[in-house]
Amino acid sequence: MDNNDSKDVTVVRHIGRPTKSSDTNIRQHLMTVAFELFAKHEYNQISTRKIAAAANTTPAMIRYYFQNKEGLFHAAMEQYRQPMVDVLRKNATNPSLEKLHDIFILFYTAVQENQSLHHIIKRNMISDDNPQIKAHIIKEGPQRSFKYIKTMLTKLQAKGDIKPELDPELLTIQILSLCIYPCAFKPLIKQLITTDIDMQFYRRLAQQNYTLLINSIRTKQYHEEI
Repeated sequence: MDNNDSKDVTVVRHIGRPTKSSDTNIRQHLMTVAFELFAKHEYNQISTRKIAAAANTTPAMIRYYFQNKEGLFHAAMEQYRQPMVDVLRKNATNPSLEKLHDIFILFYTAVQENQSLHHIIKRNMISDDNPQIKAHIIKEGPQRSFKYIKTMLTKLQAKGDIKPELDPELLTIQILSLCIYPCAFKPLIKQLITTDIDMQFYRRLAQQNYTLLINSIRTKQYHEEI
């Protein structure tokens, strides 16, 4: 083996499978860097080479952890989306009308603390350039949220807490509208009111939405029980 061959072997070992101690850190760093890039640029403007360069690593590491750019994109999004889905799943398993307030707080907090997440979703939802990306966002985001909230409402109606004449599916759309509109149209709302749109504003809005909703949907039976 000559000197050149020796150098090649050294390089291969260096960029090969990471040790267990560094595995999590590298994966998380790639997701963090990719998320920041996807928040600033169109999906098609970002390549694995650009992400790797920004993360101070190689495209091989992206292939190792995520297979490709799309896999990295979904993983980067999921790290922010999954905590919300976990709460909705828990509420659907053990529902109560009081937890409707938590849903409003959950959505408002998620967007207020991770505003880039909303920008990425909005940009890809209005674009037809990457239908597979849009389809995945809908499946893993709105569809899952819709499923768990509808399940929650259906169980509460069967329990006798929600008026029987109300359609759980339509009620789910109404709740999601109250959750999404104040976030999606934040720039417009800023032009309509003088109040600062901060977390305090969203907490007040969550309470008022909950009060309005609960007074409209709960049954007399539930009211008497409390």
